[in-house]
Amino acid sequence: MLGSCRTRPWHIYLIPCTLLLFFFLWSLPTAVAQATETGSITGTVRNGTTDAPAPEGTEVTLHAYNSSYTAAETLTTTLDADGRFQFSLTDKPADWVYMVSTDYHDLSFSSNIVALSGSQPLNLSLTVYETTSDPANVMIDQLAISLNTIGQQVQVTELYTFANRGTAVFTSSGAANGVEIALPAVAHTPTFERGMGPNSGYFPANEVTQQDGRWVDTIPLRPGPNSLTLRVIYQLPAGQALDLSRALPYPVNTVTLAVPDDGPQFAAEGWQQQPTQSMGQRGALLTYALSNLEQGSELALSFSGTAVSQPSATNAGDWILSVAFLLLAAFAALRLLRPKANVTGATQLKPKTAAPRNDGQRAERWQMLFALADLDNAFKSGGLTETEYQQQRQAIKSHLRTIWEIE
Repeated sequence: MLGSCRTRPWHIYLIPCTLLLFFFLWSLPTAVAQATETGSITGTVRNGTTDAPAPEGTEVTLHAYNSSYTAAETLTTTLDADGRFQFSLTDKPADWVYMVSTDYHDLSFSSNIVALSGSQPLNLSLTVYETTSDPANVMIDQLAISLNTIGQQVQVTELYTFANRGTAVFTSSGAANGVEIALPAVAHTPTFERGMGPNSGYFPANEVTQQDGRWVDTIPLRPGPNSLTLRVIYQLPAGQALDLSRALPYPVNTVTLAVPDDGPQFAAEGWQQQPTQSMGQRGALLTYALSNLEQGSELALSFSGTAVSQPSATNAGDWILSVAFLLLAAFAALRLLRPKANVTGATQLKPKTAAPRNDGQRAERWQMLFALADLDNAFKSGGLTETEYQQQRQAIKSHLRTIWEIE
């Protein structure tokens, strides 16, 4: 139901007809002046694994968000026998944007986010997938590793881009309840962060847990390229030999290593050295690459000791970020796959009042708005404390305001 009205006794409306007419004529220009939209949102839900419509009767939810990036309205309907749905909207604020979602196999799948435009129906079709525990189609498309000496520590940053080449959502494999992240044995207290989109930074990946001595991301891996971007950071003592070797749980398309020329000395046997990158006043960056590593193969990473340096924390942090962006290709826009009540992001946001942006900037907006939606769900389900919820929501909204230009 799109709205409701209440019936009241007729005798409380004893107002002269002339007054009613005057009030109507006075309020009409005001109502017209307020920008509203009337139209319909339609679409289909298809199963991307079976290439068939989703089951008849499946519930579909329409989410409306206002210009403050807050959920403004929620409507529900069900699919017909052909997997189709429709929502009718009347006199809705013109700055609202809409998203359709549905739950399938305990996962939440969502459409693009767009605004109404004119009287033509708005298509918000979406795709759901079956699940699988077979890791045969999981691969690491890119693994970028960088080292930097900061005082008494060597900071290691590893940037992963996972892909799922199949047509089913990967959920687990054997004892690992999710996607395994292979780290060296010396990485005792790593921090994990999830990439949200081009230039939009990273957010704590609280879903990464340690299972039987292995690090596992419990967020299911959706089909497609760039399904997961994960950054891992850990520190090791400087001034001594380092062994960052590990066995690879999945095949790897490309591994790239970056080390400052005055940093740990890398034993580069078998690696292909790339052109040296100038880092300006920070010196030079030595880079190496490997390609087409098989699942279960050993990634050999051995370093001799290096002198202890004392750069400022700010400069060191900026340097690490520079390395990360040099080594990792631009993110692609993500179609959204979210476990219920988990915080992650991503899909299309294109309000018709927004200034033209390039694809990377649009993807950034998509990620941020979905991050807010999922954050709200996580808080409501008890997955976050109020302090965590407010801090993360404010951080996302602050960034979203800087990239969403409203005329």
